[in-house]
Amino acid sequence: MNPSSLRPASPDLQTDKEELPASLEKLRQLIEDKINILQLPPIEDQQDSLREEHTAAGGLWRFAALSGELSCHLQQLQKQTEQELSNIQTQLCQIEGRQQQLTGELSELQKRKEQAEEELKNSSCPHTSAFRLCACRDLQTVISERLLQSEGLVFQKKALSTLCNLLTQDLQKYQEERQRLTRFTQRILGKSHRPGGEETLQQSRDGMQGKNETEQENNMEPELDQNRHPDSPSEDDLSTPRAASSSESSKFHTYTNNEPGINGVGFTDSPSRAFNSPYSSATSLEFNPTNRMSEFKGRLSPSTSELNLYSFNSRSTSPVGVASFASSRPRFSAYDTLMRRRAEVSSPVPSTHYSMRSATLGAPNKRDYIEELTKELDACQKRNQFLEAESVQMEKERNQIRLDIRNLLVSKEDLHRTNTQLTNELKRLREQMIDMEREKQAVVEQCRSMEFEVKQAREMMVEANTQEYAFNYLQQSLQNKIQDAEESLEKQTQRAQDLSDKLWLAERQLEELEIEKGTKDKKTSELNATVLRLETELGDALQNYTQMSTELSLQQKLRDDAQLRVEELEETVLDKDQELQRLQSLVSKLQGEVSGKLIDKERTLEEEIQLRERLQLMCRQAERTVEDLTMELQSTNQAKEDLAKQLKQTQEKMIDLESDLEELQESEHRWAAKHKRTIEQTEQLQQKLIQQKEMNEELEAEKASMERQLRELRLEVEDLHSSRVQEDVISKAEIRAKELENALRVEERNKASLSNTINKLERRINELTDQMEEESRIATEQKELMTQRIRSLKRQLNEVEEEASRKEVQYRHTQRELAEERENTSRLERQLLEQHLQNKRKENLTIRQTLDNLRLDLDDEDEEDNAPETNTVTKV
Repeated sequence: MNPSSLRPASPDLQTDKEELPASLEKLRQLIEDKINILQLPPIEDQQDSLREEHTAAGGLWRFAALSGELSCHLQQLQKQTEQELSNIQTQLCQIEGRQQQLTGELSELQKRKEQAEEELKNSSCPHTSAFRLCACRDLQTVISERLLQSEGLVFQKKALSTLCNLLTQDLQKYQEERQRLTRFTQRILGKSHRPGGEETLQQSRDGMQGKNETEQENNMEPELDQNRHPDSPSEDDLSTPRAASSSESSKFHTYTNNEPGINGVGFTDSPSRAFNSPYSSATSLEFNPTNRMSEFKGRLSPSTSELNLYSFNSRSTSPVGVASFASSRPRFSAYDTLMRRRAEVSSPVPSTHYSMRSATLGAPNKRDYIEELTKELDACQKRNQFLEAESVQMEKERNQIRLDIRNLLVSKEDLHRTNTQLTNELKRLREQMIDMEREKQAVVEQCRSMEFEVKQAREMMVEANTQEYAFNYLQQSLQNKIQDAEESLEKQTQRAQDLSDKLWLAERQLEELEIEKGTKDKKTSELNATVLRLETELGDALQNYTQMSTELSLQQKLRDDAQLRVEELEETVLDKDQELQRLQSLVSKLQGEVSGKLIDKERTLEEEIQLRERLQLMCRQAERTVEDLTMELQSTNQAKEDLAKQLKQTQEKMIDLESDLEELQESEHRWAAKHKRTIEQTEQLQQKLIQQKEMNEELEAEKASMERQLRELRLEVEDLHSSRVQEDVISKAEIRAKELENALRVEERNKASLSNTINKLERRINELTDQMEEESRIATEQKELMTQRIRSLKRQLNEVEEEASRKEVQYRHTQRELAEERENTSRLERQLLEQHLQNKRKENLTIRQTLDNLRLDLDDEDEEDNAPETNTVTKV
């Protein structure tokens, strides 16, 4: 028989009861085949090497399949990152288009603003100038909003660019890992030269790749929607801006792309971001009472004018009021009273006029004239008294004006104090802003460190996944080994049962041989017993390769010896008796050997059962540890997701803080502008007070001059009484009285205008105080809000740091447990290898012992055979 035909007849210990022959002829053929196999020992060595190579190739194929699955997974991740990069690139293009659009709108708005300012400079009508001033302010607000939007777009662009850089780095890592896996698989496939294994591996790769591609096509859109952050700008948001609701905050308008709707002219349709005070605009719908100063506040220029000092009076530009400042009692001048008296006196007088120097005709007329003069002197005295009362009242009013001036000075000092306080608060706010910037830098550094830690965690996760795959592979290999050991144990138990059955049969056959000693039936039964014994030895040979080969050689020799003995038994009965005795001794020896082997096998079986139980326990413990590690990995993944969410929340809070800082800067600018305005207004008020003082001094001088003139008039009247002055003096006195009346009217007008200006100044001061109080209240509220936000952010940052430290501790704990599990698995593998080696050594020792025993038996038999042959020769 050829050795090629013998190789399939001996598979890897997979022969069962069914494969054993039923008839003696088949047994004989198998014995002959085994003898031929024993004659070819190098073929068995080749088979062992082929089996070992087969097992090693199977392990390498499994590693290759795992590496193929990992490469498919990395390919999926690479495709996902490429799609995310394409989405980011589209978003960046849209942001650039939006920036270009905003720059165009800003240039157009700047041009409009310049045109409006030129028109405002050239305009002379107050109404049009006020309207254009409001338009300029609206344009300024729109420009500021566009600038804020452009800053938000710049921030979004920076964030997207950093995210793009991170994704490109991840892509490079995936590509490098995929190249390493391909090299590893190529090395493995280079080691295993079996095409069938390569074909199966290629089929498994193709199947996994197709499955992963179908899963990727089915699940690409929901994964992208899940991975997309809710606050990240979507394509619809970037392409089509929508009008935001009034409930949304200004921060959301600033840093997301859902911008407020803009009409064709450039004015915003959404409500303004600033505080909606009643002083903000002249057309406020929330608070618009009639006849208030704030309606004309926006239209007032920094310099004094007739419009803002004396209200809207289109008929004249004089500062005198029309009906509101009429005197409480009727006043008549001296000239009017003289004219009335003259009309009453001159009614009975004839129309002819005589000079006062004629002594004949004008005597009674002189008396009347003197009486009239006396009456006029009385009227003048009354008028002087009235003027003195008026002067007293003017002094009172002057004192009141002085008190008002002192109050204004006091209010000015208060304003200076408030101004200093505001400057101190501004300095403190700037220091707080500097501290906030430092904290922002610290938070940015923390974010960077967290990102670096996240990268490290990703790398560790990749390593953990690879280690998990390796651990799963080792676990599967251990399970396969355990199953093989169980199968071998089952086979050994079956073979032990067969051996026990065969031993029982051999005992019965021996009894039959003792009964049928003298007949040929006894010979045939003895031959059958020897054949059965050879069958038992054949079962032992099936159990162990070398043992089987030795036993088969012995069986062949015994078969030859049995044939010779049959012939010799036919010749002599005495030789047969000797053979029976020898066979009985051999059976007893074989029984002892079989019993020893059975005891050894039972011990080995018990040891293997104990090892199996230990391995089962170790496998269960390993499975539990694997489950615990998977749970911990899930918890770490959840913790990472929570950390990512917290990072996003901190970034959003940083954006909110930046918007708050910008609002504070805007409020600072507003405070500075208001401060300048208040300074200008106080300077104007000081100038007006100086003018009023000058007017009061002029009035006092005029009053003194009028008092002197009155004294002169009194002196002249007394002179007239004494010397009977002529009509020329009277006419002069009348002219002088008219001039004095005109001067009094002018003084009354000046007084009315002063009262008007004082009232307006008081109103202006009240409005300024109200504004300052409101602004201080708003500033305090903003400070409180900022302090609360800063405290909450600090607290949240501390919580995030604590959670990060806790997660790091958990991660290190899981790493330690993984290392311990690896050590345990490596220790178990070493123990298994040592046990296999010990089993092989024990089997080799038992086989050697049996071979030695059989060789000794064969030597004894040869010596016994040689002795009867010599006897027969001598007889012949």
